[in-house]
Amino acid sequence: MSSSIYTFINKIFKSFISSYSRLNDSDPSNQHDVFKRLIKLLSQTSYGEKFSISPNTNYKEFREKLPINTYDDLKPYIHKMMLGEKNVLVPGQVTNFAKSSGTTADYSKYIPITDAMMRENHFAGGSTMIYYYLTANPTSKMLKGKHLVIFGSLQENKSSITGDLSAHISNNLPYFAKIKRIPSPNLVWQKNWDVKFENIAKISSNKNVTALYGVPSWCLKSIENVLSLTNAKNIYDIWPDFEVYFHGGVNIEPYVPLFNNIFNGKMPLLWETYNASEGFFATQDDFDNKGMRLLTSIGVFYEFIDFQDYISGNMNTITLEEIELNKNYVLIISALNGLWRYILGDVIQFTTLDPYRIKIMGRTSQYINIAGEEVMIDNIEKAIMLACKLENCSVNEYTVFADGPDEFNRFFHHWIIEFAKKPDNILSFKENLDLQLQKLNSDYNAKRYNDLILAPIRITVAPKGTFYKWLKSKNKIGGQNKVPRVAWDYNMILEILSVIGKQLEFV
Repeated sequence: MSSSIYTFINKIFKSFISSYSRLNDSDPSNQHDVFKRLIKLLSQTSYGEKFSISPNTNYKEFREKLPINTYDDLKPYIHKMMLGEKNVLVPGQVTNFAKSSGTTADYSKYIPITDAMMRENHFAGGSTMIYYYLTANPTSKMLKGKHLVIFGSLQENKSSITGDLSAHISNNLPYFAKIKRIPSPNLVWQKNWDVKFENIAKISSNKNVTALYGVPSWCLKSIENVLSLTNAKNIYDIWPDFEVYFHGGVNIEPYVPLFNNIFNGKMPLLWETYNASEGFFATQDDFDNKGMRLLTSIGVFYEFIDFQDYISGNMNTITLEEIELNKNYVLIISALNGLWRYILGDVIQFTTLDPYRIKIMGRTSQYINIAGEEVMIDNIEKAIMLACKLENCSVNEYTVFADGPDEFNRFFHHWIIEFAKKPDNILSFKENLDLQLQKLNSDYNAKRYNDLILAPIRITVAPKGTFYKWLKSKNKIGGQNKVPRVAWDYNMILEILSVIGKQLEFV
């Protein structure tokens, strides 16, 4: 078919999904409307009653009455909901709960999924993502084929259904979305990931896949499985019309060389989203602007804490109308799922204000500050990407942790890296990685001056498959599970060493 035919088809489809989408997200007044609706819901709950919330509570009162919450603060209430209690954090009863990846803690979190949150946030967010993509690429052939989604698993309990958000979404999609997606939602009940990956490969190898959704590591493994099953050397021999990869959860940049290799240098289009167990918050909206458009009318009320205030213990919040460009903020949400003034754990920056676009800088629990250097994930990811380019190598996975003191009482950053393609000279790579980090972070550069406060980085090279084995040992395969870029808990390092089967050797 000609490109004009695809343009016509895409226009019709965009018109159809526009009723599900949230497109008027440049107006701050959207947040006023969302806040009013959320307050009415909160006033109908035991949690709202505890803090004297009425349907007429204004933002000033809301901020004064309600504490800022971590998951541990809300955990007792969520536990009651999982046992079937009604009107706890939201009106009515909730039976679906998203089981988070739990990469920054040694336990999983269970996030309520209300019908309103599923419909007005997750479905609406996905529809908005597709709408913006088809607007930016009007001759897209994405609708010509099937969309491969690497989703997690579900488990039915006495009073609830728990599991990965992607599995919940796949199990509850409207019909028009289900007919395009593979594999069948029935696969959400399969808990054995080896069997699931095998089924995904068998199903997708016989379909004309045009779009892919999921976390980079699991998507790469799925493509590798298809190539292995079919003995094909080029994935385009199997999926000739493959066009776009919708990604999120982790920074895609370190994975680009791996995707470029598996696609034989013919990279598909990349489209970034900000979709977590707690909600769908932002999506890329064109190919020219860096950053993702924050969705302001999608059942989520946003507050922000200056990151410097946060790490010093000052929890003063501001609203969307008060934010500034290129400043690090901790994101706080209140949403249709009953997460009230909830610390999401992400640190963001705004890249534009009209419309509001953001980029993710890191996690509140994933930065290294052993000597005042305040190295964020954004610095870490950029540094290893630049070092790999300079040294002509690539990485599968990695993690970093603060280590020391050494024999001179200096601390240092210790990297455990699993290379896809090793550098010719690991010492040169190490020096380059340290240098790139100094260029990206002036505080780190100051602490590294003459090796006085921070010693040079150290690198432990992990064998291929190390991090996959570690995730598997933690029963965290697939879905939104991923390797923490910063390891705060040394037990994680010990677990990885156990997988490697040796002591912490380094260069």
